[in-house]
Amino acid sequence: MKKQIIKNIGPAGHRHRLKERFCNAGRKALADYELLELLLTYVIPRVDTKPTAKALLKQFKTIFNVLQQPAERLMEIKKRYYFGACFQFI
Repeated sequence: MKKQIIKNIGPAGHRHRLKERFCNAGRKALADYELLELLLTYVIPRVDTKPTAKALLKQFKTIFNVLQQPAERLMEIKKRYYFGACFQFI
């Protein structure tokens, strides 16, 4: 049991912990940036999505506004990742 606890601590288990918190307690268990971060994990694999989530919320203020943006606007925030088109299907 100790191995499992240690394994889930740190950045390696972060995505798993976010998913677990969401599944167990629902949307209210996550801050807005964490919910957006969780959505981004499905679009941007193996990269820390927290900075992107925070940058998007800083620019567009709410998750709803982020999801309403065209791909071109989202690309202005993080040009490195083309995740904008994926958001239009959520």
